[in-house]
Amino acid sequence: MQRLERSSTEMKRVQMSVNWMRAGVATSLALLLSGASGGGALAAPTADPPRPMPSGAELPVTLGERISISTDAGVSGDASNGVRVVSPAFVSDGTLRMDDRLLTAVVTVSCTAAPGSYEVRFGSPVGDENVSKIDRLWGSVRVAPVEAAEREACERRVAKLPPVSQEERWPEDSGWPATPWDVRTVRAGERMTASDGVAMASDGEVTLSSPAFTRSVVMHGAKLVSAVVQIRCDAQPGLYAVRWNERGKSAKIWARYRVVDTAAPGCQDPVVTPQASAVRRSAPWLLGAAAALTASCAAGYAFLRRRKASR
Repeated sequence: MQRLERSSTEMKRVQMSVNWMRAGVATSLALLLSGASGGGALAAPTADPPRPMPSGAELPVTLGERISISTDAGVSGDASNGVRVVSPAFVSDGTLRMDDRLLTAVVTVSCTAAPGSYEVRFGSPVGDENVSKIDRLWGSVRVAPVEAAEREACERRVAKLPPVSQEERWPEDSGWPATPWDVRTVRAGERMTASDGVAMASDGEVTLSSPAFTRSVVMHGAKLVSAVVQIRCDAQPGLYAVRWNERGKSAKIWARYRVVDTAAPGCQDPVVTPQASAVRRSAPWLLGAAAALTASCAAGYAFLRRRKASR
């Protein structure tokens, strides 16, 4: 009887534990659902994706709306990386940026745009207006009439929008970096090859440095210089800049890359050893010190011999 009573008591405790677990799960699920519906702190505001604008179309738009213009890369000479997308209806000019095999620009409709139709055109990249004259019609946008209160609400919405990304995604088979904003992805502990594709410098004149590199590296090459860089095993995920340090010139940001994952298990950074150039620079000092030490020893030996001879 005592065994049966003890067993019955234990069963009741187990059932109570199960009931509490069910209640806890139900409460947690209710909180998650209320947060997802916008009634709790769990919901995070996100910007709507830009609406695509087809070529040759007249697109009805609302104030503060973001739209995207995309075209195949290499199809037309008027569409290339860096080409501006301009319209009086936009807050500012957009820029076509490489997105794998596409060129894409994102623009925002101005809150002060008056009702009417506005042309959207391609223009020459900033600084190249006199080199390559580009003026191509892409399409148009139509702004509908709105009340003053809507324009004020538009200003508040636009102020909260995240900035348009400057990052570019070039095809994997192209050399890195194609531009300073050609952001390639790499895992901590991995290697990348950095190449100067436009012959900006000569062999041994440039050193590349970055906070996530295991060490600074010197670029070498007969015509186009390059260097292999390695990412530190303890590099944290994030965006990093590469500085171009050319002899006799000011340093500049030359490239960017993104560390997307922690290092593989067992990752070890290579042992940093003095580079040959550093050894060559230190060689004259070492030779001079050795010569001075030799001369000092010789003078001391001669002095001792004279003292012995005088005795």
